[in-house]
Amino acid sequence: MSTTEKKAMPARLASSYPDVQDALDALTPSKKMEVATRIVLWAANEAGLNTADIVVALSKNDPALFDELIAEMEEQQFRLFELGDERHLAFFNKARAYNASAWLVRGVLHEAIYESIFSTEKTLIVDDFFKNK
Repeated sequence: MSTTEKKAMPARLASSYPDVQDALDALTPSKKMEVATRIVLWAANEAGLNTADIVVALSKNDPALFDELIAEMEEQQFRLFELGDERHLAFFNKARAYNASAWLVRGVLHEAIYESIFSTEKTLIVDDFFKNK
């Protein structure tokens, strides 16, 4: 029996936004964290979250702080969706922004950026974060 090499699945960021992934890959590790943090905070603001609260939570370096918030936002999103209330989209965006924060704390920067983009659908603005490094 021959063994086959498992191919790693490309990151969601690389699959969906290869230019953003390439820009991230071109940065030094400390610059990657700086840019990813700026993107996550921007996305949180776009989603209507209090960025000062996000900064405090990020400083605690505990992704579990965000996991509960993600679950709350998703529960509200599904409840409103079932009611046909268009406000469900706002809770979807908040859940994604909290998820971006959790990925940032975990150090998985490409996922933090992907979730940030997903929460805003503003890829072109995210590109600007790399141009102004």
